[in-house]
Amino acid sequence: MSIDPAKTNEFKLREVWSVQEFARQYRLSKMEESRLKMLHGPFAEMRDLLAGRERTVSVW
Repeated sequence: MSIDPAKTNEFKLREVWSVQEFARQYRLSKMEESRLKMLHGPFAEMRDLLAGRERTVSVW
């Protein structure tokens, strides 16, 4: 299989994040960060991290 250089803009790169950085940026607890690391390892795609994080309601 070969890739046509004229069509390379049709491909989207997957955004891979460090689980630790994701947890810091989204202000997740250490327990939640640990749970995500057990599920995905130290790195994961952003879509997987967003889908895997627990939905909690903020009580501002």
